[in-house]
Amino acid sequence: MMPSPRTGLVARACLALLGLWLGLVGVRLGAETPPTDTLPRHPLEIQALTEPEAVLAALPAAFERAGDDAHELALLELARANACRVMADWNCQSLAGAAAVAAAERAADPILQIRGLIAQSRGFIALQDYTRGELLLGKAQVLLEQSPSPELSADVYLAYSSLSEFIGKHESALRYSELGLAALGDAAASGVRTRLLRNRARAQTRLGKFDEARQSLGEARLAAGALIDPKLHAELALETARVARLAKDVPEQVRMGEEILALGQQLQNSQLRGLGEEVLGLAALDAGDLPVARQHLRAAAEAFRALGLDRDELRVTRQLLDRLIENESDPEVWRALVQRFVALERDISQNDRAKAADDFEARLKYAQQELEVLRLENEATLERERAQALAEGHRLTRLLMISALITLVVLGFFFVQQRRSNRQLQAALAARRESEAKATDLLRLSKGMVFLHDLRGELVMVNLATAEALGTLPEQLVGRALGDFLADTSRSEYENYLKRLAQQQQDEGTLLVRRADSGERLWRYSSRLSETRGYAIGHAVDITEQAREAEALRAENLRDALTQAYNRRYLPLFESRLAERSWAVINVDLDQFKLINDTQGHDAGDQVLIAMTAYLQQQVREADAVVRSGGDEFVLLLADADEGRVHGLLARLRAGMDQAPCRYSTGHAVRQRGEHLTDTLARADAEMYSLRRAARERRA
Repeated sequence: MMPSPRTGLVARACLALLGLWLGLVGVRLGAETPPTDTLPRHPLEIQALTEPEAVLAALPAAFERAGDDAHELALLELARANACRVMADWNCQSLAGAAAVAAAERAADPILQIRGLIAQSRGFIALQDYTRGELLLGKAQVLLEQSPSPELSADVYLAYSSLSEFIGKHESALRYSELGLAALGDAAASGVRTRLLRNRARAQTRLGKFDEARQSLGEARLAAGALIDPKLHAELALETARVARLAKDVPEQVRMGEEILALGQQLQNSQLRGLGEEVLGLAALDAGDLPVARQHLRAAAEAFRALGLDRDELRVTRQLLDRLIENESDPEVWRALVQRFVALERDISQNDRAKAADDFEARLKYAQQELEVLRLENEATLERERAQALAEGHRLTRLLMISALITLVVLGFFFVQQRRSNRQLQAALAARRESEAKATDLLRLSKGMVFLHDLRGELVMVNLATAEALGTLPEQLVGRALGDFLADTSRSEYENYLKRLAQQQQDEGTLLVRRADSGERLWRYSSRLSETRGYAIGHAVDITEQAREAEALRAENLRDALTQAYNRRYLPLFESRLAERSWAVINVDLDQFKLINDTQGHDAGDQVLIAMTAYLQQQVREADAVVRSGGDEFVLLLADADEGRVHGLLARLRAGMDQAPCRYSTGHAVRQRGEHLTDTLARADAEMYSLRRAARERRA
């Protein structure tokens, strides 16, 4: 079955858009803006943007002059990586980036080390080794936590955005470009900012957000206005033309095509002229002017052919063949184009196979080298461990002999002292028995909880008040561990108590005591070691009721007085309670609440707030929380929530808005790994204001 003309036209349009994007990538590889940031760069790195071959030729002499200067060597390696990138030599770029990282480590310069990691990762990404590229970007992010740099953080997000675009994850590409712009802030880095805006526009286009893509491209062109970089301007013009074609805006395509031709003429760049002719040809196709379209497409094919850009020529030749087949005319030209088309496809296929074989051999060689390095490192580690073990054995033998001699001397000394000490011990035992008798009488007469225990926590003596508090008899407590009567939540505190007591000879604190007949009781204790340090004397007071009263006061302090919803003081408590678990937040902002206060009075406004609190509490689970964050703003804190649950709740909130006491706007965010609650709230606020602004723009 033959495809319909409409289907064929859509397919050819998609192929043309894909080809135009590939041409855009080709221009981008050669287009770098002279830096406007504060990062350290060698002059050769800037020269490499326009004269990469000259820079590669000058680098050997520069390396020789640098000698052992690790900082200078790192800068030169970054210049080499940039020249290799411009020439699309990805293996060279990744090797130069790795060398820059090694030199920067010797120079103890984390900024240069991060730049080297980014250059190395981009080389691997271009080689489609995405896993290794992503790993290197992760290392760069770890270093950025120790040495923050807005420009480099934005550069890392730019690499993540491009990686996501290459593998077809347009949502991720959009998110990373926005993260990069946020990280950049107000930093003067026009080149990185322009590329982030360009990536954002491309992702928005892939997602069908044409108006937003146009806005992003406008911001990118504004950011690039101060840059002396015609190629970057041409790149933005190409992206604008691609968006215009998707939006069927023929005049905009023509304007961008003419701008690209002018920039190509300014740079004497035949590739840009070819891309400009292609844009004009596609615009003529969309306008239905086939003769003009063929004229521009032939000019583009000739320009690409003169430069040896087979893929670009193949793309344009395919467009020409489509036009000739539709018209069924000009057989001689048709025959020549078919022959050229077949030859181009054959050459490109052979080149792709050759490159794939070269890439495989390079990766295999790299893996073999890594394996050999790992083997040598393991052997060196084992040898060091053997030497250390042998030295340690000799040292322990000497220590053992010395210890044996010292032990003999000490035993002789103690044998002499033993007889002398026996007489003193008898007198001490008699004094101790007398002291224990006095202590026993004192314990029995005391009405407070007094107890004695050894350093392991085993009870030696307790008075009647302590036994009654534990629900047993004094003689049944002797020999038992005090920890046996504690609640599970106080076990770790009990262990710490014994350690502090042994180190500081005294300690104070609270313990939760478990009693079978009356539940758990909270004791405040004060203990100190005896003069002989053989046991500890402890005194305790039951403060259960005081603690309950304090907890009730604290709970009241977490509640909003008007609505009885939680207030902002509850936020840190919620975050600490969930620790590393997931959460989600939904910001709820009442619409036109000020109008209610102004027209109906503040009492009516208060009733709306109270009713709104009750309405929101009906929408969440018991484990969740409703927080009045201030004025007419509420926050729903959702514990252990994911995107699915949040979207379900948002759908219910929007569907039931008419039943609510007041209409409202919402924004949500789900916690990212390791994110603080304040950051999640900020992202939810940003979404809410973005949605509200978009709604106003739609109404306008």
